[in-house]
Amino acid sequence: MSLDLAVRNGLDGAEILRRWIDEGLAPGFAGLLGFQVVAFGEGTVRLECPVSARHANLMAGVHGGVMAGLADAATGCALLSLVGSDEQFATTDLQIRYLRAAPLDAGPLTVEARIVHKGRRMAVAECEMMTGEGRVHARASASMMITPRPR
Repeated sequence: MSLDLAVRNGLDGAEILRRWIDEGLAPGFAGLLGFQVVAFGEGTVRLECPVSARHANLMAGVHGGVMAGLADAATGCALLSLVGSDEQFATTDLQIRYLRAAPLDAGPLTVEARIVHKGRRMAVAECEMMTGEGRVHARASASMMITPRPR
């Protein structure tokens, strides 16, 4: 079953993430950027994205938009690990701070995200983005609005 069908068939977020890892699927935007969920826990997630020339900016580093997209995906997946089959969410804001350039030859980007607050209707997450040698290249935070999933 594809992940979009899993969502429509009422699986909770943790089961969707489990299927993503077990089946090696890269749905939608994940396939576009080429990242995978490699681990998750309650309110946490780790993504990995091998980088290549398609992720480059004009300075031959990883484009900031790629890093922002990964930050948004990671914080969303961290929240996904906590939502029930009757809930959905959307990012309301994303703030990213680029600390240093991420060279294309420094190995895959790893993004670790965690939920720092989850209420009934709003959640806040933080993440760090590192390259293969373990250097932090960006930090981000996101707020997400939680709503009932339409039936």
